[in-house]
Amino acid sequence: MLWPFMRVLSDFGPELAVLNAAGVDASTLADTDARIPRRLIGEVVWNAAQRTGDMALGVHAGEHTDSADFGVMDHAVRACPDVRRAMMCIARYTRLQDDNVELHFIEEGDRMLWQIRNAVPPILRVTNDFQVTITVMNLMRRLERREPPIEVHIRHTEATDAAEYARVFRAPVRLGMPHNGVVVPRSLLDEPVPSANPQAFSVFDLMAARRLRELDRIDTTTERVRRLVASRIGREGIGIVDIGAQLHMSEATLRRRLDEEGTTYKAIVDELRRELAAQYVSEPRVAIGEIAFLLGFSTQSAFGRAFRRWNGVSPLEHRLRLKDARRAAG
Repeated sequence: MLWPFMRVLSDFGPELAVLNAAGVDASTLADTDARIPRRLIGEVVWNAAQRTGDMALGVHAGEHTDSADFGVMDHAVRACPDVRRAMMCIARYTRLQDDNVELHFIEEGDRMLWQIRNAVPPILRVTNDFQVTITVMNLMRRLERREPPIEVHIRHTEATDAAEYARVFRAPVRLGMPHNGVVVPRSLLDEPVPSANPQAFSVFDLMAARRLRELDRIDTTTERVRRLVASRIGREGIGIVDIGAQLHMSEATLRRRLDEEGTTYKAIVDELRRELAAQYVSEPRVAIGEIAFLLGFSTQSAFGRAFRRWNGVSPLEHRLRLKDARRAAG
């Protein structure tokens, strides 16, 4: 998913330097099956947005996605008979692109919501913009025509660039939504995909399913624990015993496997809370006390101590610094 950003930036050199310093070389970027840590991608994209001053970089990169970016999944989707089955195919294989994302389709009356649910909510506005723009582009790619959605839903509360939203989406944008998503007419689901090919679908669907099984086999215990904790944090049931039960492991077995992978259950929860705290603190409308509750801390002061350990400042001080940085950026 870095390829669209590489296309839209006239100079990707500084971002390549960051990737190279983290051990990601050109051969890794050229490998369609390579996996790059989410935090590293976030750092690269954020730096690119700051360096170029293009706060709508996510929209622009989303516009520059190509069928080749999605590998075998796109071949299978393109061969589906209608839009409904094409969307179901995307949902089934989206983990080949991003194992943090699940797609949900909610049909209500004459509308259908294509909802993008992130296990770990995106910290960057550019990521939200990128996700919804890709969704709009995918719809047009399947129909082989421009079909504006009814609405676009975006998680952040302020538009990065209202003019660019209007130009690309051609639809009302609802901000501050629980999930990124796109609302389309339900009637579109039954429209045929012009590139439908049953024989090709059977081949590419088999290939995509095989690739997904391979991914499941190499999935680490750490990654599985992280996904489960992310989906339950702030609620009951994120203790190691609860997560072990979800994975059909005893506490001792789970601890041993995490130790073999060089981590601990406490470290996974701490890292996840740190990432989510950065997301929530960047949203001024979310009270500090509410963040403590959302992250499962017993008290606001306990959250404050953890945040200072992670960032060297209190949550309020960090929020004020972000406000000053945004004001300086215009």
